[in-house]
Amino acid sequence: MPRFIALSLLLTVLLAGCSSLRFPGVYRIDIPQGNVVTGEMLADLQPGMTPEQVRFVLGPPTLTDPFTPDTWFYLLHYQTGNAETVEQQIVVFFEGGQYSHYDGEPVANVRERTSGRRDRELEQRARDRKEDNLVDPEPLNDPEPDPGTQTTPDATTVPIPRS
Repeated sequence: MPRFIALSLLLTVLLAGCSSLRFPGVYRIDIPQGNVVTGEMLADLQPGMTPEQVRFVLGPPTLTDPFTPDTWFYLLHYQTGNAETVEQQIVVFFEGGQYSHYDGEPVANVRERTSGRRDRELEQRARDRKEDNLVDPEPLNDPEPDPGTQTTPDATTVPIPRS
């Protein structure tokens, strides 16, 4: 009996640790949480802007504290599938109902840090093909049907039965 208890305890501990293991070849999704705020977005902010204008430029805040409504928090926590984490915290302050300043630094190269290596490779291949004119710029037209084949009518020409 003690051997059974020890074996089941060992098995439980081993199974509990499976969530932290990284098996090769297993796809793990990216987990984005929060708002991406870029340096260009912050450069568009001007002192004296209304909260609606700030919301238009930066998007809705991730967090607004009910005790300090003149402070908006734009938080970002992005965990890629390979367990790299990108974090950012931007705090926007208002005085008298108008934007005054922000605190925090935007993450440089957010797109490069949050997209996977394979995504960047595919984007580069697409750009290379476009530059080399390997991609036809005009879409292909559907070929005309043969006169001997039967075609189905358009949905707009089919009468609707009334009951």
